[in-house]
Amino acid sequence: MRQHSAAFANFICKFGDKNLLDYAEEVVIPAFTRDTYVRSFGDRTHYHFYEVELLNLAEEGKYPIWVLAGRFIKDTELRREQIFDEEKGLIKDEQSMRSAPSAFFILILNNHRLIYFPETAHAPDLSAFKSTVRDFLKRRHKEYIDELYEALKKKAERVTKKALFETHPWPHLEVVPLTGKSDITAFIRRFETLRKIEFRVVRPNDDINAGEILNEVRQLSNALASQNTKLTVASPDGLDKEAAIEAVTEATSTGNQDVNVSGIDGEGNRLVGNNEKFNLTAPMDTVPPTKRALIAKLFGMFTGLNADGTINAPPANQQSDKVTNLSERL
Repeated sequence: MRQHSAAFANFICKFGDKNLLDYAEEVVIPAFTRDTYVRSFGDRTHYHFYEVELLNLAEEGKYPIWVLAGRFIKDTELRREQIFDEEKGLIKDEQSMRSAPSAFFILILNNHRLIYFPETAHAPDLSAFKSTVRDFLKRRHKEYIDELYEALKKKAERVTKKALFETHPWPHLEVVPLTGKSDITAFIRRFETLRKIEFRVVRPNDDINAGEILNEVRQLSNALASQNTKLTVASPDGLDKEAAIEAVTEATSTGNQDVNVSGIDGEGNRLVGNNEKFNLTAPMDTVPPTKRALIAKLFGMFTGLNADGTINAPPANQQSDKVTNLSERL
């Protein structure tokens, strides 16, 4: 039986200085729920979301926990040109077959954390998810600007689309995998010589920890209005691997830094790794048969890992004026 595992990431969606919850109703939620949005590659591969729902996972009477939950599908056509026969050798045999591998996801709007669960073999990966969401966010954002422009024009207010785009900046998306210390330790100890670690500072959501590693670098980056800030430590003779494990673990635990490590392994081959190599995963032995049961199990796994400190994330039930305002509008 195939082993299923859930992965976790920080979903960082920025609109200039504003965040996901500032445009949740206008842009973010429709980007996931509009079934007309499709991202295509040629005429054979199409990515889209399916049956995405906005749900409140909190117990009755408790502070709301809003999530978007549904499926991410890669609708494609598999083609072959030939087969091999032990007696005849290679035989030309052109055939095609439709295939739709999928992943299930839960995006927790309260704290911007993503639970990603590949359901099938060859399910679309987190990178494909990120590219598709980014595309849909931009489509919906443009529609939103057009809607504002038409509404203001009907009121005889003089406004330009350029001014509206300045007031409501384009969405910028980062999906940064959350990491596990055991995975980081195992990978870094594969190095014979760890020559370089590169930290890329990501513009965070509102949940940044003031004591977090690289916070001073982040403050300098913000002061300079930098769009791309990196800190590199390197030594041709090799960095201290135990210290590297601690630094990489702390830097990646919140999903607010991308880290790349590189060097030479025990056989003299070049070895490189990043957040995806260290991505924290949680196994699921039995997949629930219904959507609601799957949501409950995945969310339970996340809250359990968060409670025991394996995942570093703000509590989903943390009080927030933005969540309260969203709840009142929905």
